[in-house]
Amino acid sequence: MFARKPELLAPAGSYEAGCAALQYGADAIYLGLPRFSARAEAVNLTTDDFARIVTYAHALTPRRAVYVTLNTLVPDGELPELLQALDAVVLAQADGIILQDLAVYRLARRHFPDLRLHASTQMGVHNLEGALELAELGFKRVVLARELTLEDIARIAAKAPIEVEVFVHGALCYSYSGMCLFSAIQAGRSGNRGRCAYCCRETFQADGAVTPAYPFSMRDLALLDSLAPLAEAGVASLKIEGRMKSPLYVAAVTDLYRRKLDGRLDADAENESVANVQTVFSRPWTELYLHGGQQPPEAVIDAQAVGHRGAPIGIAEDVRRDRQGRRWLRFQTQRALEKHDGIQVELPAGGRPYGFAVEALRPGGSRGTLVAVPAGSTVEVPLPDDAPAIPSGSSLFCASSQAVQRRFSVSLPRPADCRPAYALGVEASLSAHAIALRAIPMEWPDCAVTLNEPARLDAARQPGQTAAAIRNAFERLGGSRWQLASLDVRDPESRYAPPALLNRLRRDLLERLDRTVDAHLESQRAARLQALPRLAEVAPTEIDSVRWSFKVGVTTEPKPFPGAHEIVLALGVEQCRDIPELTATLSRWRQTLPQQNLRLALPLIVRGEAESGAVANAADHLLKMGWRAWEVADLAGLRLLRRLACEPISLTADGAFYTLNRVAREQLAELGIAGAVAPAEADLETLAALARVPQPTLIVAVYQNPPLFISDTRPVTPRRVQSGNVLRFTGRRGERFITRLEDGRWITRAASPLSLMPQLPTLLAAGVTELRVDLTGLPDGPEPAPAADYFIRWSHP
Repeated sequence: MFARKPELLAPAGSYEAGCAALQYGADAIYLGLPRFSARAEAVNLTTDDFARIVTYAHALTPRRAVYVTLNTLVPDGELPELLQALDAVVLAQADGIILQDLAVYRLARRHFPDLRLHASTQMGVHNLEGALELAELGFKRVVLARELTLEDIARIAAKAPIEVEVFVHGALCYSYSGMCLFSAIQAGRSGNRGRCAYCCRETFQADGAVTPAYPFSMRDLALLDSLAPLAEAGVASLKIEGRMKSPLYVAAVTDLYRRKLDGRLDADAENESVANVQTVFSRPWTELYLHGGQQPPEAVIDAQAVGHRGAPIGIAEDVRRDRQGRRWLRFQTQRALEKHDGIQVELPAGGRPYGFAVEALRPGGSRGTLVAVPAGSTVEVPLPDDAPAIPSGSSLFCASSQAVQRRFSVSLPRPADCRPAYALGVEASLSAHAIALRAIPMEWPDCAVTLNEPARLDAARQPGQTAAAIRNAFERLGGSRWQLASLDVRDPESRYAPPALLNRLRRDLLERLDRTVDAHLESQRAARLQALPRLAEVAPTEIDSVRWSFKVGVTTEPKPFPGAHEIVLALGVEQCRDIPELTATLSRWRQTLPQQNLRLALPLIVRGEAESGAVANAADHLLKMGWRAWEVADLAGLRLLRRLACEPISLTADGAFYTLNRVAREQLAELGIAGAVAPAEADLETLAALARVPQPTLIVAVYQNPPLFISDTRPVTPRRVQSGNVLRFTGRRGERFITRLEDGRWITRAASPLSLMPQLPTLLAAGVTELRVDLTGLPDGPEPAPAADYFIRWSHP
C-alpha cells in the first residue's frame, strides 16, 4: 500500500496509556514528565515509569521509539529544573525530545549533543523557510502546523533536509498552535506552559444572537482517509493527539490507524473500528484544511454542542411511562447494546449532551429485561429521574461500550521485561593468590572501577567451568541498574573461585561502581548549573533615558510621534502582494518623518507557498531599497532576511518568539537579534529577570492589544449576525471580545487593551530601558493613544 510506510506515533499520557499504544501497534510513543509538558494536567509519567517504558519499548521486536515532550515555555527561575529533566531523558535513553523553548534547544545542544531534537508544533512552523532554519540549527524533525494543506506539507517534505511529522487525529485548537494567548491573558493559565483552560470550548454570545453558543469550539481532526496521500507527500511520522485521554481511547484509536496503515481494514471493519473509537471519545470529525480551499466554518467548528458525543446509534422515537411512573426511552439501535453501556442524547438546546448509564434493557413493547440486544433491535431503556425531556427525533449516541472495553483490554509488561539497565563490561583476572575485577560502564567508560582481592585460589578440578561460574555471578544483577554486556576472563592457571567469594566481590564491585558513577553524574550536574549564564546587576532606569518605540500598521496615516525613538511598521501579507502600493506607502512614511528611525515588521504568520513568495518578494525589494531595520516573528522570518540581505541589517524579535528566560535570549543574541519584545504573557517577575540579560535588549510593551486567537476560520455565528468582517462577543463572565478579519485571518482580541503603565515605576526600578507602545489591532472607536506624547506625559506626572 505504501512505498515507505510512515511511523505511527501515539500518545502516552500515562504509563498504562503508553503500554496500550505499544500493544496496539504504535511504532513510537510520546509522553510528558511531571514538568515542562504542554499537557501539564495529564497523568504524565514519573521518572521510574518513564525509564520502565523506555526499556520496554526498546526491547520489543521491532524496536519502538519513545519521545519526550519538553514543549512548554520555561521561566527563568525554572532553568535548573529543566536541566534535571534533560538529564532524566538522557539517563533513561529516550530517543529524542519535542521542544518549543529555545532554552531547551540551547541547553540540549550544549550539554547533551547526541540528544535527538524535534521541533514542536508550538514553534509555529508554517512554511519552508521555518523548516530549513530548524534543519540548520540541528533539528532532526519538525511537527508542522495543523493548518497546512497537503500541498504545503509535500513542498516542505521535498525541499527541507528534516523529517516531517503531522497530526492525523485528535483535538484541535481554534488558534494557530503556539499563538494562543486567550487562556494566559483571560484566565491566568498559560497554554504555552501546559495549563490551558480551554477557553475556546466555552460559551460566547455573539452580539445579535439570542442565546450563547460555542463559536470557537473545533471539531476533532481525523485524517484516516488521507494516510496514503500523506505518505506519498513524504511525511515521516503520523501523530495521534491524546495525552489527556484514557488508555482505552489510546488502544482503540491506535488500533484503527495501525490497521488502516497496514491495509487490514475492509469497509465494514473500518466502520466498526471508527464506531469503537467514537464510543470512547469523539467529537464530530473534520479534515480541516488538508485538501485546500476555504472550508465553511461549520465544517471545522461544532458550535451547538461541546464534549464527547459517542457513536451514533439511533433516533429517539418516544418516551413511555410504566406503571410505576418510570420513563423509558424507546429507539431502534444501530449497534449491539449491553447493560451498563452509556448513552448520550443531543438535546435541542445544544450544549453538553445529556448522558446516562443503561441500567436495564427491554425489547420494545415488552416488560422483560435483557442483558444485551443485537444491532437492529427496537429497545427501551429507563431514564434517570433527573433526565430532561427528550423530544422525539433527538439523536442518540453510544458513549461507553462494555464490548469495546473487553475488546481493547491492556496488558502491562512484567517488571522483569522493563527493568532499566545500563550495559556493563566486566573483566576478571585470576591467579593463585588474588582475583582482580574491573567493571566498565559502557555509558560512562571513564568511571570504570577495579577491585583487587587477595585470595588463595586452588587449582580448578573442572578448569572449563571457571568462566561459566564468573558469568553466572555477574549475570545476577537484577537488583541493580546494570546488565552484563560483555565478560572477559583471564585464567591462565585454571584457578577455582568459590561462588560465595564471587558473589561478595560482585556486590563490593557494584557498590564502588555506583558511588563512582553517582559522583560523576553529580559533578556533571553541578557543572551544567555553573554554566548557566549569569544575570547582570542593573541599575534603575531614569525615565528620561527610556527608549520608546511605537508599532503601527503600515497603512496607518503617517504622522509624527513626538518622543519616539523608533516607529515599527507592521507589514501584512496582503500589503506584500502589492509591491508598488507598499513602496508608495513606505515612501510617504519617509517623506513625512525624514528624521525618524523606521523599522519594518514581517507578518506574524506566513503560511504556504503563495504567502511565502509574496513576503519574500516584498522583503527582497525593500532590502534593495535600503530598508535595513526589521522585526521578525519567527525563525522563518529570521532566515528569510538573512538569506536575502546583502548588507548588515538590524534585527529585533517580536514577542511571538516567546523567550521567558536568559538562555533563550542568549540564543536569540547568537542568531543576530539585537532587541526582543517580551511575550505578552510575561509577568513582572519574569520581566525583572529578563531586564538583567545584557543581550538582546529587553523591549517591554506597556500598551498593546495582542491577538488572543488567530485562525483561518471565521467563528460560527447565527445567520442573523453573519454579515460583515467584525464580530463582537460576550464571554460567560461578561468579558467583551472583538473578532475581525485582519490580513486574511480572523483575529480575536479583548475589547480593552492591556496596559502596564501603572507598573511603570516597577519596570524602571528593575532596569527596563526600552518600552513599546503597540497600536496595532486596537478596538473600534476613538484611538485611545493618538501619539507618543500621550505616553510620555503619562510617564512624567
